[in-house]
Amino acid sequence: MKALIYQVGRFDNPKDSVKNFFIKDFHGEKVDYSNWAELSSLFLKDFLLQKGFEAKTVLVYPVSIVFNNKFVNYITPDSMKSELLSIFETPSMYLKNPDDFISKINLENKRDDKLIVHSLGEYMGISLDASYDDIVLEVLFDITKRYLEEPFKRLYIDISSGHNIYISAMLEASRHFAVFSYLMHWVDEKNVPEIYISFSDPILGSSASSYEIHIQKQNFTAFFASLINRKEASEHNFSFLRNIYSEPKDVPKGAEGTKIKQQIREKRKKLREKVEMFCYLFSAIKNNVPLYLYYQHYHSEGEVIEEILKLIENAKEKLLKDFKSSAYLDKGAYLKALLSLGFYLGIIRVLEMFNITMFCQDRGIELDTIKKNFIGIYDIFKIPTNYVMLGNEISNTERFLNELDDIKNWTGLYKLISPSSSQTDPDERNYFAHSGFERNVTEVRMNEGKIFVRYAHNTNMNIINCWLKSRIE
Repeated sequence: MKALIYQVGRFDNPKDSVKNFFIKDFHGEKVDYSNWAELSSLFLKDFLLQKGFEAKTVLVYPVSIVFNNKFVNYITPDSMKSELLSIFETPSMYLKNPDDFISKINLENKRDDKLIVHSLGEYMGISLDASYDDIVLEVLFDITKRYLEEPFKRLYIDISSGHNIYISAMLEASRHFAVFSYLMHWVDEKNVPEIYISFSDPILGSSASSYEIHIQKQNFTAFFASLINRKEASEHNFSFLRNIYSEPKDVPKGAEGTKIKQQIREKRKKLREKVEMFCYLFSAIKNNVPLYLYYQHYHSEGEVIEEILKLIENAKEKLLKDFKSSAYLDKGAYLKALLSLGFYLGIIRVLEMFNITMFCQDRGIELDTIKKNFIGIYDIFKIPTNYVMLGNEISNTERFLNELDDIKNWTGLYKLISPSSSQTDPDERNYFAHSGFERNVTEVRMNEGKIFVRYAHNTNMNIINCWLKSRIE
């Protein structure tokens, strides 16, 4: 079982940074383990390794961590001390690429990886301007990227060290990640990573010789609801995506500038396609129109995961440009995109599980197959009222058709209901009231007592798409 641990690093004086930690209770199991470590997360990692976990620790370093006069007294070797003094004098180069210097610091080396985040406030006369939201996104994107590339089963957020800003950011990031992972795993909630808060007994001001580690499980859930509302989907046409892939103001003139703008627009277009398809699928499930779903060319799991990683990379490029001030990203826009893509991934997995995909139009799809499939789908998404409504609609349709002569050829439902009537434009209210089997778009045929349905070839799916976007809430 894989576990990932996050904690804010400290870079304390090695003379008194190593502490003795112990753990007595591990998720209800009585244990007796103690060891020495620079940080409680490094102790926890060693303990988990002893328990057979594949555990890794990621230390979060605020960029301001080096702006500490006392650091000069114990940083080694002398070349590093000289470099640190140079940073105090001229911090601009360090703030362009802090990883170069922090990677060389010979402290807390038992970490598996690190994450450098922005800081806000004034340190040794150096003013750092950052958005708290950016720090949240830096942690969230790091957790999410690691999970998509190498899934873990448990996430531990160690809050034993660090300023409130960074602890709060880690906790908020873990909440967003919890929702993201829940939305991904509707098919099997057992695959949702468990999230824990860990912390040690207070150390500062304590005379204790050893410190107990405590672990508290966090409980999260997700609901079948879209973060994208009707206005954003229908009226504003996903304009919030412009705050993710925005055209820079300082692009060069001429062909080079045009090329840069085209590349950004293409990236935004690809993200928009996936976010929009999520909206169609989500709204169709929410509004109980199952036949519509069989007509959608939705993306593959791999395509959606690739888009999520591109979204994260885009944000990281902006965030890593400068650590003196952060990029002030639109956290709301990034969360809507990230969680919608995670939800899209979860919906794709459910639809593939029930083989909800394109079908032979000449044959159609059996009405009873739709009924059986969506018993399971609505159960997974915890919307049982949809199945009740769908079951009633299908039962009424079957009862009506079974009273007619055998319908061997495809026939418009409007013709069967009223033989003297003509086909008209579909009615939005009737479309949703009858679970998508609106008389002017639905065709039926019967074969050996089985009822098959499809949409008429002249059905304007764009109209239905607009209806679905307007009913996403």
